[in-house]
Amino acid sequence: MTSDTTDLSRRRLLVTGGAALATGVAGCTGSQGNGGLGSDEPLVTHERFGKGGTGLSYQTSTFYTPVESESDQPAAAPALRAQHEEWARNHPDYRIEVEYPAFGQWKDNLLTRAAEGNPPDGSTVDSFWVPDFYEYLQPLNDSVDDVDDFFPFVRETAMRDGDLLAGWKYTGCRCLYYRQDILDRYNDGDPPRTWEAMLSVGEDIAENEALEAFMFKPGAFENLPYFWGQGGTLVDDEGAPVLGEPTNRRAMVRTLGFIRDLVETGVAPQRVASIEEVETLPREGRAGNLAMFLGNNDQIERNLKNPIEQNDDVPDDRWQRWQVAQIPMRRADQFATGVGGWAEGAFAPGTDDGAAAMKEFIAKFVEPESMGRYCEAASLLPTRESVFNDEDLYNPDTPYQDKFREFLKDGVARPAVPIYSTIATEYETAIENVLTGQAAPDAAVDTLRRQAFATLYREVV
Repeated sequence: MTSDTTDLSRRRLLVTGGAALATGVAGCTGSQGNGGLGSDEPLVTHERFGKGGTGLSYQTSTFYTPVESESDQPAAAPALRAQHEEWARNHPDYRIEVEYPAFGQWKDNLLTRAAEGNPPDGSTVDSFWVPDFYEYLQPLNDSVDDVDDFFPFVRETAMRDGDLLAGWKYTGCRCLYYRQDILDRYNDGDPPRTWEAMLSVGEDIAENEALEAFMFKPGAFENLPYFWGQGGTLVDDEGAPVLGEPTNRRAMVRTLGFIRDLVETGVAPQRVASIEEVETLPREGRAGNLAMFLGNNDQIERNLKNPIEQNDDVPDDRWQRWQVAQIPMRRADQFATGVGGWAEGAFAPGTDDGAAAMKEFIAKFVEPESMGRYCEAASLLPTRESVFNDEDLYNPDTPYQDKFREFLKDGVARPAVPIYSTIATEYETAIENVLTGQAAPDAAVDTLRRQAFATLYREVV
């Protein structure tokens, strides 16, 4: 979420609950409680999963509570309740004591506690955080089956030296939304696969229709797939920026050149430079003002299908004229989409009973059955390819799941290194400067590179 995540909006995670992490409950594998709770107590509550006498500490967001009245996504709470009850029945000696930290300092405080040797036994983590916790996360291999079933981007991010270090429980992706009825008139019904086709088809639409041909949010994550699709790399294995390398610089210059051309040719309006919310794009689409836009996979349901079906003045099937396709690339044989989502990790070391119980709790999130139930209820995308194959596990009403599955095969996660935040900020500045004519693409890339290196130098010294 969103994050750019699908990812799910971080604003919805800005929820306080429990003590601040810096003074939070210490990791307590094997800590003894009151010998268990009575039979009249519920098996799972907002603050406790299980009723055993041995407590395990765990941090998560209210987005993931199994109690509907406390949840920021109540539709998914029953699936989580069933999952946690199953774990609790299989581990009657344990209970998980749940803490809900405020989002703003969650990562930093969790890192501090891990570095001090005092992390919780387990925690929810943004998939973007996972590499920062590599040295602290405990392998899940003995608890998670068939790791090869995860999409490649999961294995590339969550695995090190053959060890699965995090259970990436769901994801989302970016794609091209397009009006089928418009493309039927201008491109034989086919969405543009290349930049050249986008410019050609877009110009025809802009010249002949009373609507905008294409719009996009000028954010970093939304526009990085153009760069990644060319094989571009932002950082090296040590986390240092590599935009000065010829292949990467060329890919970024070409990307910014395409973004500039979208506006200069009239395919996209100048006002895209000021778009801040992804909801702006489907809203323009619902109003009949737009033929194509870049968006998140969940917007077909959340921002198109549901609002249209709820509008008595519009036919319920009007949303079906919106279709999805892969993001256009410089060449037709290039593919990329940005992916996000959240994961679960175990910090309890060793293989004793408490550590094993926590790892099995974490593993439940990525079991096919649990993942399918949760992703269907929450309208999210599974990270296991097999879950898409089993309608008994995952059969959502959300449209275009088969297409999203194909897009995920080319998913690219943001590099989880400190310099990425600077690169992303400077990339957005470069996009703005190119769109408003304040800088040429090559000059914008050189400024981006200098700023990234200046930040890295300040951090090193």
